[in-house]
Amino acid sequence: MLDCAGGDIDTDLERKQADATYRHLFEVLPAELQDAAFLDRIHAYLPGWEMPKIRPENYATGYGFLTDDMAEIFAELRRRNVQTHVSACVDMKGMTGRNQDAIKKTAAGLLKLLYPHRTPESMTRNEIAPLIDFSVEMRKRVIDQLAIMKPEEFRGVDFHSWEIVCPSVRR
Repeated sequence: MLDCAGGDIDTDLERKQADATYRHLFEVLPAELQDAAFLDRIHAYLPGWEMPKIRPENYATGYGFLTDDMAEIFAELRRRNVQTHVSACVDMKGMTGRNQDAIKKTAAGLLKLLYPHRTPESMTRNEIAPLIDFSVEMRKRVIDQLAIMKPEEFRGVDFHSWEIVCPSVRR
């Protein structure tokens, strides 16, 4: 069954992947944006077909946040610097600076969203490691698509060589 539920990409929902007619997943972007140097600056890629559809039963029935309140919370979280803590706690051996920055920024953002009540010093290895793992996977997806576009530049990038090294992170 072919459906457009994946967004602007025709998607085979049974196999949960883009239709085979696409050479790479950035192909739906305008030609002006299909520049590898530009796309390499995208930190993460999460295909829409991997997300559950929003349905009426998912809507809040009681109290909820107003958009203004959420915007204020996000603005306050933005002032907190968690990225330096992620940088100090993760060793990304052999990765390019751009890949390291993308992974660390994505992980720092996820830490702030999932643990807004915590300080970087109080986070545990069990909280940080899965978010680093997820951030690595999201960055790998970008590089995988770039490797299809420019194999001579992006093929063979190693994303398996990272580890938590920070002794201050609690177990």
